[in-house]
Amino acid sequence: MNLKLAEKSIFRRNKQTPQSLIEEIERIRLNVEFSSFENKSKIIIFTSPSYKEGKTTIVTHLGAALAENGQNVLLIDTDIKKPTLHKVFKIKNTVGLTNVLTGQKTAEESINQTNIGRLKVLTAGPIPYSTEKVFKSTTLDEMLEKLSKSFDYILVDSAPALQGNDTRIFASKCDGVIMVVKDGKTENARALEAKKALEIAKANLLGVVLNAKPKGLLSKFF
Repeated sequence: MNLKLAEKSIFRRNKQTPQSLIEEIERIRLNVEFSSFENKSKIIIFTSPSYKEGKTTIVTHLGAALAENGQNVLLIDTDIKKPTLHKVFKIKNTVGLTNVLTGQKTAEESINQTNIGRLKVLTAGPIPYSTEKVFKSTTLDEMLEKLSKSFDYILVDSAPALQGNDTRIFASKCDGVIMVVKDGKTENARALEAKKALEIAKANLLGVVLNAKPKGLLSKFF
């Protein structure tokens, strides 16, 4: 399960998509929908203690699964310094989130349609002079409030929780957080440190997804 797989398939049910991945994404989808029903969690940010733990793959496949189930879904890339969603969907990153937050463009002008009807993407956009100031702006709150009225789910692909303050700031503005950790890579101490950092930011941790090769994904929701 890796980024190249996501680029090729984006949850298309073909020979390139492992059945174990499809089944676990379906379980995560059901948990997310149940959490949304119980706690009105529609803006969910996905993060990890460090890079290359699998969160982008999970975000793209989950977004596609929700869209294929009839939900209107927006994916937002908030990893401004190392964005990946535009690469996965093969779209330009010249206009995106940062243009919206700095007032250069509207969200409507910046959102991209994917090859899946109900799935749209807001790429990260160009790097601004200060990502922290951009994420602390009232424009972000206004944007999320407006977009939440247009989409059933907003899934945020963020930078690792321990890479600066951007993710923690954004997480505090979301309904919930799902942390992705990778078997054999994520150290327990780093995972606990990331969890504590999110708690200090007053983020609502909904669950954890373990990327456990070769077994696939294992998820636990609270």
